[in-house]
Amino acid sequence: MRRTKSTKLASAVRLSAMCIAVLAFAVPTATSNAVNQPNFSIDGIAVIWSADVAGGPPIASDFIVGGGGSSSDLIAVDGHTVVTGTLDPLDEAFPDGAGATLRIQNVANGGNQTTQQGDRFTSGDETLNAFQLNANTDVRTIRTDIRSSFFVATNVPFNIDVVASTIGDPADLNRIRLRMRMTRTGNDGGVSFGTSAQLPHTGNSTASGMQWNSFRRLSALTSNSDIFRGDRATALSPGTLADQSVRFDLDYRWNTGNIDLSDGTFDVEADVVYTVYIP
Repeated sequence: MRRTKSTKLASAVRLSAMCIAVLAFAVPTATSNAVNQPNFSIDGIAVIWSADVAGGPPIASDFIVGGGGSSSDLIAVDGHTVVTGTLDPLDEAFPDGAGATLRIQNVANGGNQTTQQGDRFTSGDETLNAFQLNANTDVRTIRTDIRSSFFVATNVPFNIDVVASTIGDPADLNRIRLRMRMTRTGNDGGVSFGTSAQLPHTGNSTASGMQWNSFRRLSALTSNSDIFRGDRATALSPGTLADQSVRFDLDYRWNTGNIDLSDGTFDVEADVVYTVYIP
């Protein structure tokens, strides 16, 4: 009898355990999932700065963000180049009444004379000695260079596009030639630049990344053409915008040769626009 009772009790216990198991399976457990993936990023940035034509300190005239063909300029103002080595707007270096440098050549009983006396133009400040004429004495222009610059700081590679257009005589585009170079570091107008920068092309030369190495006539640049293609940022190490900037130097060259005084006075001029963009 005890053995039978013991067996029934055991069966009852097993049955109770099975019921508990079934009950636990029948009631689902409440759960909750929360997915949170915050992400912050810095896109491509290119800052272009140069002269403030209002006479103030240098000004950032272009702030470009983005890339992949969808970059945007956040500042709707065109910049003005500076006289290379200064922070003066280019126009301020050539006062009214100034002209190209001149040479008096083939002087009788004397040497040639020039008006290139410490600057790049002829003005009332020049002095010449009296000279004797012969059948070949003449006046001609000396090869004249106008050098201007602007500054760029970026965290990505960038390109520079150039397009030239006429202001007066369309033939002027054939008379002016252009070459671009870079300067990594310096101090212009009391502002130090480039101490935390690298040249924005792995070639590590001032001409690397340029699409041509010699002077080119502006007449060949009337449609949008890349003049520079970079393959890395200017910023190399922590620093300010000026610290991480390099300077792009533009050299415009002009030479007409002998002057025919019957032509009177004339200007040789063009409009050249540079566009920095993130490809």
